Amino acid sequence: MSFALGPLAFTAPLALLALIGLPLLWFVLRATPPQPKTQVLPSLALFEDLAPKEETPDQTPWWIILLRMMMITLAIIGLSAPVWSPSSSGTGEDTAPENMLLIIDNGWTSAPNWSATQSAAMNALSAMDRDQAVYVVTSTDTDFTDEMANRLSPQEARAMVRTIRPNGWLSDYQPLVGALENAPDGGLRTLWISDGQAGNGFDALSDGLKALGAVDVIPVTDLPVVTMTGLGITPDGPALTLMRSSGMGDYPVTISAFDETGRSVASARGSFAADADTARIAFNVPEAVQGDMAYFRLTGGASAGGVWQWEGSNRLRRVGLLSEGQVLQPLLSDTYYVRKALEPFATVQEGTLDELIAADLNVIVLTDVGELTDTVKDALETWIQQGGVLVRFAGPRLAAQADSLLPVRLRRASRALDSALSWDTPQALAGFPSGSPFATFRVPEGVMIRRQVLAQPDALLDSRTWARLDDGTPLVTSAGLGSGRITLFHVTAGPEWSDLPLSGGFVDMLRRATLPARSLGNVSVQPDTSLAPQRWLNGFGDFIAPAPSARPIQMDDLEALTANADHPAGLYRGGAVTLPLNAGSGWQPQTITSWPAGITVLSAAERSSFNLGGFLLAAALVLLIADLLLSLVLAGRLTLIRTASASAVFLLSGLVMLSPGDATAQTRNTNAEASDPTLAAALDLRFGYVRTGDSATDRKAEAGLRGLSFVLFRRTTVEPANPIGLDLASDPLNVYPMIWIELPEDGLELNDEERAALSEYLRNGGAIVIETATGGINGSGGRDPRLPRLLEGLDIPPLLPVDEDHVLTRSFYLLNGFHGRYQDRPIWVESGATTTGDERRGDGISGIFISDADLSAAWAMDDRGRPLYSVDGGQRNRELAYRTGINIVMYILTGNYKEDQVHLPSLLERLGEVTNPEDTPVVDEKPARDGEPTDITGPGTRGDEE
Repeated sequence: MSFALGPLAFTAPLALLALIGLPLLWFVLRATPPQPKTQVLPSLALFEDLAPKEETPDQTPWWIILLRMMMITLAIIGLSAPVWSPSSSGTGEDTAPENMLLIIDNGWTSAPNWSATQSAAMNALSAMDRDQAVYVVTSTDTDFTDEMANRLSPQEARAMVRTIRPNGWLSDYQPLVGALENAPDGGLRTLWISDGQAGNGFDALSDGLKALGAVDVIPVTDLPVVTMTGLGITPDGPALTLMRSSGMGDYPVTISAFDETGRSVASARGSFAADADTARIAFNVPEAVQGDMAYFRLTGGASAGGVWQWEGSNRLRRVGLLSEGQVLQPLLSDTYYVRKALEPFATVQEGTLDELIAADLNVIVLTDVGELTDTVKDALETWIQQGGVLVRFAGPRLAAQADSLLPVRLRRASRALDSALSWDTPQALAGFPSGSPFATFRVPEGVMIRRQVLAQPDALLDSRTWARLDDGTPLVTSAGLGSGRITLFHVTAGPEWSDLPLSGGFVDMLRRATLPARSLGNVSVQPDTSLAPQRWLNGFGDFIAPAPSARPIQMDDLEALTANADHPAGLYRGGAVTLPLNAGSGWQPQTITSWPAGITVLSAAERSSFNLGGFLLAAALVLLIADLLLSLVLAGRLTLIRTASASAVFLLSGLVMLSPGDATAQTRNTNAEASDPTLAAALDLRFGYVRTGDSATDRKAEAGLRGLSFVLFRRTTVEPANPIGLDLASDPLNVYPMIWIELPEDGLELNDEERAALSEYLRNGGAIVIETATGGINGSGGRDPRLPRLLEGLDIPPLLPVDEDHVLTRSFYLLNGFHGRYQDRPIWVESGATTTGDERRGDGISGIFISDADLSAAWAMDDRGRPLYSVDGGQRNRELAYRTGINIVMYILTGNYKEDQVHLPSLLERLGEVTNPEDTPVVDEKPARDGEPTDITGPGTRGDEE
C-alpha cells in the first residue's frame, strides 16, 4: 500500500496519521515553560526565610514551539518513507498501479556500462508501489517459464537485479517474443533497460511489448562498445581488427598479448580516427614471441568482446606432409619422425603435392625432395607468396640436385663428418643466434650431427641462419618469400644423418618453424566431432569454468557457429582440434538511432527516484540538537557565544575528519608547482623530465617518474615529490638531481641554448638519464641512430655498458641485470676517463645514463597508483624494473660513498692497512642475485630493511 502526491510517493503512508496529533502537541508545548533561569544576588540573602509566593510561569516562546513542531513533522514524514519519483508526475489518475515487466539487456555489449544499467533498474524499482508486481527477465535467457510465473515485489526484484551479470554472448530477443504469449493478464507496463544495440528479434519484441501496454526504454550508452572482430597474420606478427559502436573522436587503444599462463608477453598501441568506427593494430614482435601468444586483451575493455583467443583454429598448425606411400618399416621413414613431432600441436594431412597445395593448409613439409617439376614448383611458389610456410629437410636427393625453392644456395653433395675418409668428427649444436626463433630454447644435449648439406657462403647467409654447429656451419636456415617463408633443415628428418629427430628439441624446433605466416580458413572437422568446453568467458571478459550442465559442440560445419546461450564464448577442444569461440568474431554494431513509434525513450534521470526518508530524519536530528543547545542557553547553562563557538568547532572537526590526511600538504605542493616550479623543486626533492613537444612521450615520462617517486617514497628514505617538466633553455636545472630525457620516435634535437644549459648542468654534477625505449629492436646504447642527434655538441666522455662489478648493480639491491619494460637490457655509463685523460667529475660517478629497456613504461603509474603499461615478464619483471630505478637514484644521490663501500677491501689493501689477505673485511660475500637487497647501506638507504 502506498500513497502519492504527484511525484512524491509515501511507501509507508500509515505513519502520516501521526500528523493528526500536531495541534495537541502545540498546546502541550505552550503549557510547558522553559526551565527557570537561576540568578544569585548577595542582597537576596535577606529573603531566605520568607515563604515562597506561588507564581504563574511564563509561556514557552513561539519560535521554540515552531522549531519543535518542525522537528516532529520532519520525523513523522521521514518515517513514512517518502520517495521522490519524477516519472510518476503528471499522471493525475486514481486507477490501480500497473504491474511492471522489467527487461534488462545483459549481453556482453552491456558490460562497459553495466554499473549504470544496474543503477537505472534499481532506481526505477525504488519508485514503485510495494503492492505492484514485477517480472524480471534478461535478454540472454532462453527459457522464461519461471520468470513469467514468478511475481516479485519491488524489494525482491531489487535483490534479483543485484545478482544479474553480463553473459558471454549477444542478446537474443526471439525467445522472449514467444514467451510474451504467457504474460500475466491485467495491466502490464514494460521498462526496458537497453544497451542501445538491436539484437536478433528486436522488431518482433518491440511490437509484442506494445501489444501488452505502455513501453518505456532507458538506453544506457555512455561508453562505446569496443571489440576485436578479427585477426590476421603478417610477416611481422598478428594484426587485430577492432570496431566500436559509435564514433567519439580520436580514441586511443592498447592491446596486450598473454601466454597460456596469463603472463603478458607483448603489447601494441593504436587509435581510432575521429570519423572511423574501425581500426587495425598490428604487433611487430619476433616469431619466438608470437609462439607464446595465447590470447589478446583490450586494456580497459571490460567485455567479452575485448578478449581475442588465438589458441586453436586461428593459430593451429594445419600441416601438409608429402606422402611416401606404403611404408613397411616406419621407423626408417623420415615422415614417421616428422609426424610424431607435429602431433602434439598440429593437425597433419598427408597427400601428394597437388593435393596439399589445393587443401587449406598453412604449412607444407617436404622430406628429402630434390628437384620439383616446373608446374608444381610454380604452384608451390605462388602458395608460399600468399602466406604459406614451406619446411624442407635435406637428404641424399636434395644433396644431389636441388631446385630454387630454398632459403640459401647449397653446395653439391653432402658433407660426411664420420666417414672413414673424413678428417672431421661429428659436430654438436653450438647454439641459436639471437635473432632466431629458437633463441629462447636450451641447446639439446647429446645431439650429434654426422652428415649435413652445406650452404654456399654469401652476404645473407648469416642473417638467414637459425641454428649452427660447433664449427659454425648452418644447421637450419630460413628466408621470406612474399608473405610466406621457406625453412630448410640441413639434415634428414630421420636419425640417419643426426640424433636431432630423437631429441625433445626436435619437437620445439618444429613448433617454431611451423608457426603460420597467414590466417587459416575454416576449420574442417570429421563428422560427429565433439568439442568439449575447456573454459568460458563471462560478459566482462574474465575466464570462468564451464557450468556443470555445459554441452559440447557437435557439428560438422563450424563456419556459422557464434557464441550463444548453449555455447558461450570460450575455448573448446576435441581430438586434435582446438576451437576458440570469440565473442566479437565478425561483430557488426547495430546501434539503435530511432526507436519504434509507441515506445517512450527516457533518460536514467527521468526514471530515477530518491528516498527522502533519510534526509528528513537527518534534518529532524539537526533540529533536535539545535533545540537542546538553545534550551541550555535559555536556562543559563551556556552563553550564546560559547554555544556558537562549540558548534563551529564541531563542524570544523567533522570537516577535518572527512578530508584526506595529506590534503594540506598536497594543496601546498600543488600550489607551489603551479606558481613556481623552480621553488617547488628547491623546497622538495623532485626529478625533472625534458618536455619534447610530443605529448604522448611527455605523459609517459611524467608517469614513469611519478611511479618511481612513489616506490622510492615507500621503500627508502628518499621521498621525492611529483616530477616537473623542464624547458632546458629557460628553466634552472641545478635544483634537480636527475633529469630524464625520453626520446620520441622521431628523435630530439637540441638548439645551442639547450646544449649550453645541459653541458653546464653536467659539469656541475648533474645526472641525465636518456631512454630510447627500443628494447634492442632498433639498436641499443650508442648504436641508436637518434642518439648522435641528441648528443651532438655535448661534452660526452666515452661510454661503456655497466658490467657485473659496477657499483650500480649493488647501490641498494643486488642485481644481475637491468630491467624495464624489456628484460635484461644494458645501461651505458661513462667509462673511467674522458678522451683527454682527465678524471671524471668530482664525485667520481657517471653523469650520463643511456638505457633502451623502456624504464619509464615499466614504472608508469596513474594517479591511483595503477600501472599504465604491460611489461615483458609480468609482475616479476616490473618489480625488477622498480629495483633498477632505485639503484640508479641511489647511485646518483650517494655519489662515491657507495663506490667506496663496494671497493672497501681493495682500498684498505692499497692503503697498507691489511697485511694478510685473509683478514680483508668482506663487504659482500653473497653472489649477486636479482632483487636481493644489498648489505651495503648508507645515508638515504634502507637496504638492510628490505
